[in-house]
Amino acid sequence: MDFFKRYGAIGGNQPQSPADTIQRMADRAETSTLLEDKRAAVLGLKGLSREYRVDVGEAALGALLKVLKEDSEDQNLLKAVLETLNNLCVRESPRGEASEASAVQADLAADRFSQAILRDSDDVISTFLGLLGDADFYIRYYTVQLLGTLHTCSGDELQKRVLVSPTGVGRLVDLLSDQRDIIRNEGIQLLIAMTKSNADIQKIVAFENAFDRLLGIVDEEGGVRGNIIVQDCLQLLHNLLNYNVSNQNFFRETSGIQRLPALLITDPSQTAAGRSGHPMSDADEEDPEWTKQHALNMLVVLDIIRMLIQPGNTNTQSNQTAMQQCGIIPPLLQLALAYEAPSSVRSQALYAIGDVIRAHQANQNLFQRILITAATDDDTINPGTRAIPEPAIVIVIRLSVGKRPAAVSANEYYIVRAAAAHLVQAYVGSNADAQLALAATLTPPGDINTISESEQHQSAGSLIVSVLLDWREACREDVWRVWYAALLLSTILRDHGECKEQALKITLGDTSRGEEPLPLINELMSQARQATQHGADARVSVALLTLMSVWLSNFPKGVSVFLEESANISFIVEQISGSTGINALVQGVSAFLLGLVYQFDIDPETPMTRESLYPILSKRVGADQLLIRVQRLRDSKEFQYAVGLAAGTYSNAFGGAPAEVFFDGVFTELFKQHYESFRLAIRLGPNEALANPSYAYLQGSMTGYASSAASGSAPGTPLVAGASTISRSASPAGGSSAAGGLGGMLAPTLTDRVSAEPTVAKAEYDALNAKFAEQTNEVSELRHALESSAAAYSALASAPQQHDRVDSAQLDQERSQLARVEAERDEHAKEVLNLRAQLEEVQKQLDISQLSGQQPMPDSDTATRVSELEQQMTALRLDNEKRETDWQSRCDELQKKLASAEKQVVKAAAAVRSTNKKKEQQQTADLEAMQADVKAKDELIAQLTAEVGELSKKAEQLDQMDELKERLANLEKEQEDLLVYLADQDQRAKENRAKLRKYGEDIPPSDDEGGDDDDE
Repeated sequence: MDFFKRYGAIGGNQPQSPADTIQRMADRAETSTLLEDKRAAVLGLKGLSREYRVDVGEAALGALLKVLKEDSEDQNLLKAVLETLNNLCVRESPRGEASEASAVQADLAADRFSQAILRDSDDVISTFLGLLGDADFYIRYYTVQLLGTLHTCSGDELQKRVLVSPTGVGRLVDLLSDQRDIIRNEGIQLLIAMTKSNADIQKIVAFENAFDRLLGIVDEEGGVRGNIIVQDCLQLLHNLLNYNVSNQNFFRETSGIQRLPALLITDPSQTAAGRSGHPMSDADEEDPEWTKQHALNMLVVLDIIRMLIQPGNTNTQSNQTAMQQCGIIPPLLQLALAYEAPSSVRSQALYAIGDVIRAHQANQNLFQRILITAATDDDTINPGTRAIPEPAIVIVIRLSVGKRPAAVSANEYYIVRAAAAHLVQAYVGSNADAQLALAATLTPPGDINTISESEQHQSAGSLIVSVLLDWREACREDVWRVWYAALLLSTILRDHGECKEQALKITLGDTSRGEEPLPLINELMSQARQATQHGADARVSVALLTLMSVWLSNFPKGVSVFLEESANISFIVEQISGSTGINALVQGVSAFLLGLVYQFDIDPETPMTRESLYPILSKRVGADQLLIRVQRLRDSKEFQYAVGLAAGTYSNAFGGAPAEVFFDGVFTELFKQHYESFRLAIRLGPNEALANPSYAYLQGSMTGYASSAASGSAPGTPLVAGASTISRSASPAGGSSAAGGLGGMLAPTLTDRVSAEPTVAKAEYDALNAKFAEQTNEVSELRHALESSAAAYSALASAPQQHDRVDSAQLDQERSQLARVEAERDEHAKEVLNLRAQLEEVQKQLDISQLSGQQPMPDSDTATRVSELEQQMTALRLDNEKRETDWQSRCDELQKKLASAEKQVVKAAAAVRSTNKKKEQQQTADLEAMQADVKAKDELIAQLTAEVGELSKKAEQLDQMDELKERLANLEKEQEDLLVYLADQDQRAKENRAKLRKYGEDIPPSDDEGGDDDDE
């Protein structure tokens, strides 16, 4: 209160309230003509603005804005006004429960004052933007602070005002070039806030050369090893590129992508390659380890890289090409293999590599050729073991399924495994050759008892198989090793018949010792059985069963081998039928696997036919119970989490292992594809051709998994009921088609109802319906023939290009002709259905007359309708005969074309086999030559490595000499600058003394001036 007592004289020594004092100061600031009075009043308001914010804001805000616009030439006054406005608009954080209510009131007041400033009629924001060009440090600093405060309270309104100003955004970007770090840093924070969601400001900032300025600041601050300013610059760069296609194009065209690899390079001692036996200097050993800030900076860089190559974006392909050309994959690999780097950084680096090569053939081929000499993460291996060059994909697979460092927990290392698996999936995605190459490495380990001894020098496929077979040893350390091994094998086998064939050939057991060879597929089922019996983690059983589902889908030969082991079906049935002690997820996957086995059990050499499986499925297990198990699996939170993970709703890129992770994206996609056909398969008899991929479509039952999931109802329920009706109405021979079944279901009903009145219309109707069924069967047979021909064509995808063009054109022509025939058939079917409706209406009238006790006397109306029906049936019969002749001719023509096409297919296949044999011989010779070349190059590499080591030592000595010379030159330059500065100061001192003497001051001469005075 001492402050208010000083102003007591103004009111006649009467004590004044704070509000009165503030009002008087506001009046003085607004009406005083002298700058000293205004300055004193504003300084007083500034002192009261924190404690009495509301009173000062309500009384003096208008006066402060007026002073700001009218007296901008006085810098001290401007600084006081800006500080006061900032105090009025800044929000306060509560310091305890007692002050929380007051903080809320203060924030409301701050928002109100901010809105008043932004809605000022004279556009005070333009004044603020103009002050950003002021050279004074405090004015510029307080202006940036005030703009940041206003943006916190009313960001959208401030952005609109800045965009209206012609040079507003340019002024903000100029802050990045300010040599005063405090102002530059405040400017970066303000730009981060303003570019977070405003695309217009993002574009203007980008075209103000912000990319180059930001990357320049990052370099000045020490790169990614720098402080939090580096993180702020990278975050601003992220904001400018996020969801902004034009800025991404501009960034690529201005060579911004070419500067990203330099940000990824870290110290060699921090990488796994640095631990591969190469000596490190003392300087390397003294380098600091990964700090928290270093990791945060690197994560933002990696996020920028992934943002530029998001799947589905129009610029992704171009950005992937640019990244490959600038060599971004090697530093990303180096970062991913950095042993001392945090797991979050390593995982994001692996995700980034996967995004760079996803669906990009050139990048995938480049990644395939990369050889790396790096130590494994398994720190239990002898450090003296010599590392040999290995393909990058082998090392990545080892990261996913191999042993983890002892210092890292399984929960933390999970994100590295997940990222490595993502990279493998990106490598084989849309790359059938890569799938086949990995499938060729699927070889059984030499001895199952020695699987866990060492993971080095194993091929990718052998490592995956060994982990799956020795799941007990793997689970002791980390159950995710087994889970990801199953995922990777599913990825290799997914939708690739040759890979499934290759894996099916793998057998275990030494025949020289009299052991019977056991196929790998049955051995894995045996391991799943043992894991369930021994009470292992449910993820092991789920992983192995989902792997079996992927392997057996659309693979009848594999189903045949699977059924050779009778224990497999017994185990699956036991899991489905069990009521206690069995995991619900295991039951659901087992039920789905049984449905797939039944659906694709069509191999002629199968040891257990569909007729043998059907009683097990329908009686021992029960179709209803099977549906319930699969329905519960579909509705489980674990399965829904996997679906969301594949769709991008969830992410496992950060943090530990989520408890909901049981299923992978490969299985969920397979489940969605076969869900509806599975529901039909278990309801239909063994003679239905459910294994045909187009069966569900021909039955008209594929309503879609997504639509049924969105509706919330049990998907496909009406379809199952309809399927059972069709099954019951089918003929004993079981060979009727879908349309025939429909006719057989409807025709008997009409026949029974009008049997008492045999009419000409009904007889003609029966004959017409029979012909319709025959024609439908013929069209169905033609469809199957065309599908067989199409399958033959697709098998010749590697044939010469001219055969592909001829076969494709011919196949398209045949399909179009068949479509026209089916369209005419559908029109004919509609006419038949209309006729059925008319007959039903006539029969209803007859039934009504019979119930009323009247005899069915044909009246004139009935006779007329019968006559009309007879005329319609006569016309329909003539039209049908004509169409039947036309259809028959077309069917004959199609059969001839199909026969011709089959001949061409046989010839093309023979030519392809001959060509492939020659290519195989040539490739064998080339491979031997390449092996000899590789051996010679290995020797040359060893020699060059020794020479490089000697040259490196000499280069270090030269670098030290250059550094000393540079330091000496700098010292000489500084000495010259100092001499110039001293001479300048001496000259100024002489001039000042001379001026003082002119004013009559008695200034004694200095030593330098003594000689000059004597001469005078």
